[in-house]
Amino acid sequence: MISANCDIREFISELKNKDFFEMIYLLDKEATEAERQLYNPKSEMSEKQICGAEYASNLKNLIFYLRYGARPRGLKQEDLNLLQSVCEKNRIWESH
Repeated sequence: MISANCDIREFISELKNKDFFEMIYLLDKEATEAERQLYNPKSEMSEKQICGAEYASNLKNLIFYLRYGARPRGLKQEDLNLLQSVCEKNRIWESH
């Protein structure tokens, strides 16, 4: 997993210098790994850290926001602002 502490802000900061498709891919991969920890307690990842359902949900909300441009429920404004700043630096909104 990218965020060892299951911190959405830490994860978003790692998206710098990534293009739109790579951001979606990394968000999806992180959300999948977080959910695997939740639903498969015997996996190796679960022994390291269990992120919780909220972390996986926040990652999915970020994917939704990137794909559709609409703010999903439950996404904190400060997390949205951080993602927008990363997208502006990466010039994502200009190409999509």
